[in-house]
Amino acid sequence: MAKGKAGQPSSQGLASYLERIRQGPEASWTKDELLTCVHWQKQLTALIIGVVWGFLPLKGLEGFIYFFVVQLLSTIVFYRGVLRVDEEVHGGVGEALVDGFHTSTAMFVLFWVLTFNVLQVPLA
Repeated sequence: MAKGKAGQPSSQGLASYLERIRQGPEASWTKDELLTCVHWQKQLTALIIGVVWGFLPLKGLEGFIYFFVVQLLSTIVFYRGVLRVDEEVHGGVGEALVDGFHTSTAMFVLFWVLTFNVLQVPLA
């Protein structure tokens, strides 16, 4: 188990995040915990979108544009609808939209290309 300040066990495990998500607006979040939770939501969303785009099969700029729109909307829905945090305390959804952008885009491209190549490209 990871150790937090002064050797105390860290409460940042997946179960802790899921419990706070279940609590809704009554849950207490630090800014770092909130951004970490949104970061992992974005990674999971990017993986799912990448696989779906590979199945469809979307190509080129069209795939990227749809990814950015779906990622933007899913992050806003997760932040405002699922987490229901007080935006005045945490500074709004803007920082959550930017946090993890590069890594989620890389995750999306990886799974999009892998799925597309496995399903759509014929073997030589």
